[in-house]
Amino acid sequence: MDVSVRGVSLRPDDLQKFITVLEEAGELSRVRCPVDPELEIATIINAVCKGRGGGQALLFENVKGYPLPLAANLFGSPTRLALALGAGDLSDLSQRIHADLAATGAKDAVLALKALVTGEQHQAVYADNALCFGQEITDQGLNALPALKSWPGDGGRYLTLGQVFTCHPETHLENCGMYRVQVVGRDRALLRCHPGSGGAEHLAAWHARGEAMPVAIALGGPPIMTWLAGVALPGGVTESSFAGYLNGRSLLMGRCQDSRLPVPAASEVVIEGRILPGEELLEGPFGNHTGRYIPAAPAPVIRVEKVSMREGAVYPCTLVGPPPMENIHLAQLTTRILLPLLQFDHPWIHGLHMPPESIFHRAAMIAVAADCGLSGEEISKALWSSALLKNSRLLLLLDSDVALRDPDQVYWRVINTFAWPALHRIVGDKVVLDARTPRGGRRVAPAEEVAEKVQRRWQEYGLIERP
Repeated sequence: MDVSVRGVSLRPDDLQKFITVLEEAGELSRVRCPVDPELEIATIINAVCKGRGGGQALLFENVKGYPLPLAANLFGSPTRLALALGAGDLSDLSQRIHADLAATGAKDAVLALKALVTGEQHQAVYADNALCFGQEITDQGLNALPALKSWPGDGGRYLTLGQVFTCHPETHLENCGMYRVQVVGRDRALLRCHPGSGGAEHLAAWHARGEAMPVAIALGGPPIMTWLAGVALPGGVTESSFAGYLNGRSLLMGRCQDSRLPVPAASEVVIEGRILPGEELLEGPFGNHTGRYIPAAPAPVIRVEKVSMREGAVYPCTLVGPPPMENIHLAQLTTRILLPLLQFDHPWIHGLHMPPESIFHRAAMIAVAADCGLSGEEISKALWSSALLKNSRLLLLLDSDVALRDPDQVYWRVINTFAWPALHRIVGDKVVLDARTPRGGRRVAPAEEVAEKVQRRWQEYGLIERP
C-alpha cells in the first residue's frame, strides 16, 4: 500500500515526482545562486554528504553555462531511500522478499527470484510516445548536459548516475548497469564497464562478431531503476521486472527507435550510440571512493548518435569519493534487499554487515549459526560464489551472538581466537578469517540460574544501574 506525505504519493515513478516528494517531506534544499559544474558543485555536494545524517538532497537551479537544473544526493539517507521505493520501512521490504522467496518452493535463490518476477503483472509495458523522446537535442549533444568535473585530478567531466542499457547480440537478453562514463566531446564518451559485469559481457560478445554494440544511457526515470542499475542481479532477471515486483506494478518503458533498446519512458535524458570494435581512448584519472585516483587507462568509445530529453528535464548525478557519500546508502539498500537471496541458499547465515569504510563490496562480517557444520574453506567458497559477496576481499566469519556492528566486540573475538594458524586462508587477493568458537570450546559466562537470581534481587542490592 502506498503511503503519503502531505497527500503526495511515496511511490514516485519519475525523477521530477521524486523531487516533489522529497521537498514535501522536508528532504530537499534548493540552491538558486549561480554555481559552477567544474569542482564547485562537487565541493558543495561533498560537504553536504558528510553532514549529519547524510545531509539533504540538492537541486541546483542555476548551473553556469547550462539550461538544465542539476539534482544530487537524492538517495543520501535511509529516509530518502524509503521514499524512493515507496516503502514505509525498508526492513518490511526485506522481510517480504524473504517470505515470498520461501513461498515459491524453488530449490535455489536464482530459481526462486525468477519465479517471483516472471508474472505478467511484473513485466514492463511500452509506451508509444515516451516522454523521454519529447525533444531531440543531438545538435548540442553531450555539451547540453552539466556533467561534473568533481575532483581536481579528474581527467574530465563524468556522467555518474546513468543507467546503461545493452543487450546480448545472440540471446537478446537485456542488461541495465551503472558504469563510469566520461564525456570527451559533443558526440563522444568513454564507457568503463567492470570486468564480469553484464555490460562487459555484452560488449565482448558484440565485438567477437566484429560488430558495433548499441548502447543507450538513461538519466532519471523511476528512482527504483536508478538504484537497480547498480545492483548485480542474477542472469535472466531484468532490472525492469524486479522493479515491477518490488513496486507491485509494471514499469513503463520506451524503446529507442534505431537499436530498440529499452529505457524508462519517463527518463529525463536519453543518450543513444554505438561502440565500435577496437576503438578506445584514454579514460581518467578518476577520483574514486577509495580516496585515491584511478589512473588513466584505455576505454571503449561511445559514438553518440542521438540525444533526447523530456520537457523541463532535470540532470541527476552523484558524487563519487571518500566516504561517507551517497553511494553508502545505496549499497546498504542493496545489502538489505539481496540478503534474503543469500540466506535462501545458505540458511546458516544469521547476520551480515558490510562496513561503509570498506565501500561495502570489499569486506563482509558474517554471523554463522553454531550448527552450521561447514569449514571456513567451504563457507568462503559458498559466499564468494554469490552475487552479493563475490567481490569481497575479506570475509570475517563470526559466531551468531556477535554484534557485527560493534567493532570492539568483533576485534575482541578475532584477536583472541585460539587457532591462529588455522584462522586465515588466502585465495589470490582474497582473505577469509574464521574467528568462530572452535567446536567443543566453552564460553565464559555466569551460571544461568544465578544470573536469573541476581536479576530478581537487583533492587535488594541497592545498586543504581541495572545491567
